[in-house]
Amino acid sequence: MTARVMTLKGSTAGSYYVEVLPNYYLDSGEPKGRWHGHGAAALGLAGEVADGEFLRLMAGSDPRKAGEVPLGRIYGDASVRGFDVTASAPKSVSVLFALSDDATRAQVLAAHDAAVDSMIAWVQDHAVTRFRVRGEVVVVDAEGIVAASFRQHTSRVLDPQLHTHVVIANRVMSPDGRWLALDARGLKIDQRTLSAIYHAGLRAGLTERLGVRWEPVVNGIAEIADVPEVVRVEFSARTTAVEHRYEVKVDRFVGDMGREPTRRERWRLEREAVIDSRPTKPEAVNAEALHHGWIGQVRALGIDPAKICDTAVGRVRARRLDAGLGPEVCGAAIGVLEANQSTWRPAELSREIAAAIPTDIAAEAAEVRDFVDHWTAVAVTQLCVDISRRPTRLGSGSRAVGVGRTAPGSSPA
Repeated sequence: MTARVMTLKGSTAGSYYVEVLPNYYLDSGEPKGRWHGHGAAALGLAGEVADGEFLRLMAGSDPRKAGEVPLGRIYGDASVRGFDVTASAPKSVSVLFALSDDATRAQVLAAHDAAVDSMIAWVQDHAVTRFRVRGEVVVVDAEGIVAASFRQHTSRVLDPQLHTHVVIANRVMSPDGRWLALDARGLKIDQRTLSAIYHAGLRAGLTERLGVRWEPVVNGIAEIADVPEVVRVEFSARTTAVEHRYEVKVDRFVGDMGREPTRRERWRLEREAVIDSRPTKPEAVNAEALHHGWIGQVRALGIDPAKICDTAVGRVRARRLDAGLGPEVCGAAIGVLEANQSTWRPAELSREIAAAIPTDIAAEAAEVRDFVDHWTAVAVTQLCVDISRRPTRLGSGSRAVGVGRTAPGSSPA
């Protein structure tokens, strides 16, 4: 999973994105943040992120107005201000970006940005909020989110690592016009779905733009087949540090508890390892010098960096994403779910549909998202019809699927 969700709390939650991130490098050429979402449009926020507007929003104030004009309820010192969804490209994609000519780099960035935009759109389509109606808490569709994206191209140890922080404010429009808190349970539960949507869109976009080949998809993620593994490993110092810390934590857990950790416990140990192994921010460096350093690292491996691009690009005869693929992809997705889960929700079905899209498909990321949404709806409808024809089997081991936008975390229908 490489789309991770982090909760942002406290009065300084927004300062990191306007004070620290821009100072990673000197002359990096990275763009300023970008606004996204119907909620942002309603607030008059579009295009580049202005620091003052972003900080006011994260403080719970109306970003359009100077001073502290509350946008909904006033935050406390420990209130949740927003959520950071970080979408990271596979290492091979980052390597292709780092070592290629300007034209190829531009195509890699375009595919990544489009995949991030598609993931944000999926979040918006599924965003909900909660409020009371006659004493009962109800979950309703939000009218739009307010999000800002901040793209970066290295890890903390200055390895190539193309990734984008998507900051989703904890304020959404409700149907009655109020600004309320985002019900973020869906964000947390469906991190793997966000990851799958991003990666499926990225693969299809890079296949269309550059004709790259992909290795088999594993857990929704694939590497470019023609980027040498030795180069990927060379530029994975951060990943290596996390894996080492994770192994230490697992060994300690087994020693203390006398058993292997559960899947959920392993996920928590991994998150702890990411935090524990996080290095301090590097001093800002010149982007051109950084690029030359990467070139030198690859040459030291006895590999010509230019040949990596030449070998990886234009390698596949792509297919278009058409309706004829739907039944095949849905069948594969449901097969995975049936093998691993007794019940599932629509978002989980979307996750597996995205992962099952063939890697030789060329399409824009938005097309991929629409395909996933359409065939999720088709499959849910068909499954519900099937279930309705055999009601006596419900509750006796049959598979079931949640219908519509039930509250995140609720039991499937």
